[in-house]
Amino acid sequence: MTVNPMKTATDSLFNRLGRTATYKNSSVRLILSEPDEITEVGFVNAHSGTHRAKIRISDAPDLKVGDKIGMDGKIYAVRSEPVKDIHNLIWSCDLVCV
Repeated sequence: MTVNPMKTATDSLFNRLGRTATYKNSSVRLILSEPDEITEVGFVNAHSGTHRAKIRISDAPDLKVGDKIGMDGKIYAVRSEPVKDIHNLIWSCDLVCV
């Protein structure tokens, strides 16, 4: 049995830094960040807070836009198409609080 060092590192990262959430009645670990986003609207820059999530593909293999994720008493919906990393271990997507 071969060990994938990237999977081992990813699992360690999510176990240490990830937060527990619920996806399709299952417990998952995700890393949530809230980067500010600047969007140009005509000649005006609009500033908005966003929620960016990283979720292990092994926890949510069929994640898609519109899926709901519960965390800390709040429900988030996947707003952007989930994108895989180069190792096919982590989804990255934008979330919106609903």
